Amino acid sequence: MISDRGDKTLKNEIDVSVYMLTYFHEKYVSEAIESVLAQKTQYNYELVISDDCSKDKTVSIIKEYENKYPDKIRVNCNPENIGIPKNIYTARCMCRGRYIVALSGDDYWIDENKLETEVTFLEEHPEYNAVFNLVELRDDGAEEAYETLPPKEYWNRPYTVKDFEEGNNLATHGFMMRNDFLTEEGRAYYHQSQEISTFVDDAVDMYLVLRKGPAYILGIATDAHRMIKKQDDTNNYNSRYSRLERMTHHIELYNGLYERFGDEIDLTYWYTYWVRDGVLGMLSSREFSKYKSVLKTVPKKYKNIYLRSIPYFMGVAWRKSFGRICRQDGR
Repeated sequence: MISDRGDKTLKNEIDVSVYMLTYFHEKYVSEAIESVLAQKTQYNYELVISDDCSKDKTVSIIKEYENKYPDKIRVNCNPENIGIPKNIYTARCMCRGRYIVALSGDDYWIDENKLETEVTFLEEHPEYNAVFNLVELRDDGAEEAYETLPPKEYWNRPYTVKDFEEGNNLATHGFMMRNDFLTEEGRAYYHQSQEISTFVDDAVDMYLVLRKGPAYILGIATDAHRMIKKQDDTNNYNSRYSRLERMTHHIELYNGLYERFGDEIDLTYWYTYWVRDGVLGMLSSREFSKYKSVLKTVPKKYKNIYLRSIPYFMGVAWRKSFGRICRQDGR
């Protein structure tokens, strides 16, 4: 674990820490860093970059920036690949600001006032533990978004644990939160994330944040999430792991949440979502025994999700049948 936290005076001088995770991002990381350096704000900020053992030119690029901006940028290079949850924790423990905000090394910010707006909001609204922004999904190289998340009905309103339980769509890229990692208690609390999940971070991280207090969603687009084709990036999560492995990772994640917080959170939506995906994967791959062994780990409390999934599977079957009829009729 990174222990370089700086002296007390320096910590007090930093308002917000931007932490960036990099992994085989040589094509994109310069744009990500430049979008941080382009911020116009009254608040003092730092950029912490934690690389997860990239084997391309990513490390040499981020070190060039560190050498150029030694008062603004600090770099950590993991000697071996430790995975996303552990690398997030490592980067956050390096952060010395009162607030922390994430930016992936292959994404970039599109609003030069992002830090100013979000820090000001949290300064003025102590009742919120985090503030979220709108995220534009852009194809690699595109200057326009093909979709913006979350949907408009969630703009400019609070987001709570209940929203999470109901599966309301929320983009987790670039949200800003209060920096609990400045204390041993806070670091221990968020360490649960990597204890619960080795491979997946979003869901468990989101719940831990909301469990400490509600978030607020600002109706402004500040982040661009770069959508890279699977064949163009063999190092991202979806490329590295099969459908069975991804389903396994998520079921294990929700099992971990259930074991720790099962008496205070309803995971029906999330189990239903991944069990549906698992059943479809099982039917298409014919790997019945492998999928069944994972599905059997779902807690008894949630076994009724199979009944809840019947209308969904009937809908899938109907759409496929209707599609064949249309093709046969030339429609």
